[in-house]
Amino acid sequence: MDNDQPLVSIVMNCYNSDTYLIEAIESVFAQTYENWEIIFWDNQSTDKSAKIVKSYDDKRVKYFYAPSHTPLGEARNLAIEKVNGQWVAILDCDDIWDNDKLQASFELLNSYKQKDEVTLLYSKTVYIDENGDTFGFFEEHYSGDIHDLLLKKGDFVFISSAIFRTDILNKVGKIDVNLHYAEDYDVLLKVTKGYQALCVDQFYTYYRVHQKNLTNSNVYEYDIENFEFLNKYSKEHNLSLTLRIAIFLNNSSRMTASIVKLISKKDFGNLVKIIKGYWQYLLLSPYYILHFIGRRIKKIIKNSK
Repeated sequence: MDNDQPLVSIVMNCYNSDTYLIEAIESVFAQTYENWEIIFWDNQSTDKSAKIVKSYDDKRVKYFYAPSHTPLGEARNLAIEKVNGQWVAILDCDDIWDNDKLQASFELLNSYKQKDEVTLLYSKTVYIDENGDTFGFFEEHYSGDIHDLLLKKGDFVFISSAIFRTDILNKVGKIDVNLHYAEDYDVLLKVTKGYQALCVDQFYTYYRVHQKNLTNSNVYEYDIENFEFLNKYSKEHNLSLTLRIAIFLNNSSRMTASIVKLISKKDFGNLVKIIKGYWQYLLLSPYYILHFIGRRIKKIIKNSK
């Protein structure tokens, strides 16, 4: 092991997550970068999660059983309090990493002249299904000062892709426990405000889409909290007109996607509620519907070649 490798603490928060847990942990053990520790926070699981984690006889795997069950944001903070590393990575128990994710991230950091200003490292993300089969790629990625881009373009950093500088993460207050769906977006904005981010231009994170994902199972609650979070952020930070317009456009796009999801789920009660409460975001829906259809057609054509 290279002694110059900074210690990375990999936070894994678990609540009855045994289905894909072995795959997630194995992807950490397969890393070509070896100076890591797993901080495994068991939020009082009743399945086989604890047994799986304890089967790894490695001092780098540190298991903690929560004294009480808490919401995810609070559980993440409790786990972060246990880290020893200079950097904190978050890996959800249903996601996996490419073998070179950590190595490539720190090689990129070491090649950057202003590396002391970098507080976030991440990589591009692949969508996988319940069986681990790839069905899509998230191409969008940026390096440098990405704070305003996160507001203009939406949250393009998947939390299982993110590696945070520990001192800055603690300085900004870690995860906002008052949020349940927008907490990832919030912490990304906090750690990038006034700092730099670097993205490895490779697909090194695999995000698993399944029925238990919060974004799939709680469409209405997820989108409402994001609407309210962005509106509040805009007011509290006195954002420029350009950024406020960008947020409105993002919310309009999200609104269109929400309506499509709610209709597909036949959740007509929440469909009516979201339209009544946030009708202003419907003004641009015709444009976004055509935009989504256009993207789907392009994807079909690309895949057929």
